[in-house]
Amino acid sequence: MRVPEDHWYPVLDSREVRRRPLGCERLGRRLVFWRTSDGRAQAHLDRCPHLGAALSGGQVRGDRLVCPFHGLEFDAGGVCRHLPAVGRAGRIADNMALKGFPLREAHGLLWLWHGAPRDVYPEVPYFAELSEGWRYGTVTADWPVHYSRAIENQLDVAHLAFVHRTSIGAGGQSLVDGPHVEADRRGIRVWVSNRRDDGRSPHSAAQLAAASAGTEPTLTLLFPGLWRLNIRPRLKNVIAFVPVNERTTRYYLRVYHRHRNPLIARPFEALMGIANRFILNQDRRVVVTQTPADSAEARGDRLIGTDLAISQYRRLQAELLARPAERWQAAGR
Repeated sequence: MRVPEDHWYPVLDSREVRRRPLGCERLGRRLVFWRTSDGRAQAHLDRCPHLGAALSGGQVRGDRLVCPFHGLEFDAGGVCRHLPAVGRAGRIADNMALKGFPLREAHGLLWLWHGAPRDVYPEVPYFAELSEGWRYGTVTADWPVHYSRAIENQLDVAHLAFVHRTSIGAGGQSLVDGPHVEADRRGIRVWVSNRRDDGRSPHSAAQLAAASAGTEPTLTLLFPGLWRLNIRPRLKNVIAFVPVNERTTRYYLRVYHRHRNPLIARPFEALMGIANRFILNQDRRVVVTQTPADSAEARGDRLIGTDLAISQYRRLQAELLARPAERWQAAGR
């Protein structure tokens, strides 16, 4: 799968990975995730190098992943430590090893490094203001769409009155003031508002820039695929977009809030989860029809002024795909 390299990608909710091996597709690869006895998460290709069996069908014994076919045992580094057929004293070839991937566990998610190995890795991307004092509830959804279309849908500021006319777009507020967009190597920040068309022209770019100064963006995208909606100062939505393959994207959609009392927080999270899933399904019905699947190939799209965030995403995405992130950042983008 062609995605920008040298980035941390969210791949799973931390709670999904336990001691039992978990097999799933991520970034176009079939991977197996598991934990050692001290709780550290591991990721390897889900294929035994012996005869290609899926290791996710095996088990974890101590600090080793055991193949269900012939009992080969692999440590966290992917080294085969035991091959039963040759005995404890038998020699194990160096090529009888698993390909592993660097993982980080942060913010309740597992992050997989996609790119060349390095001695020192950057921090995983996240919203610093959500690190303390917040609770969240999560809903998960799998869409049969390319991740670029999924992300662009959440940067689209002109579809609310039509796709969501029975929910967050009720009231026919089809005229868009903005968006004012700032984009750099960290991501994209969008300030926007919608109103009913009463014949007045949308606000000018200068008005939008002035109104945005010192205020929190309406929408924020951190590369490669972490999105936040500023609903209110004490209420945010966050989506981690997970590229499964060229045809599938997984959503981890969280509502962040400040309710500390569990008797209030848990019902609130449940209700917001239902609402967010309903709104997301309204988007899904349209996004699955977009062609071509990968927006990088959508040369026939005719973007308009309200698509500024989308056009910036496509520009930056193209630059990231053309060269590694390290060189891209060094260029001062």
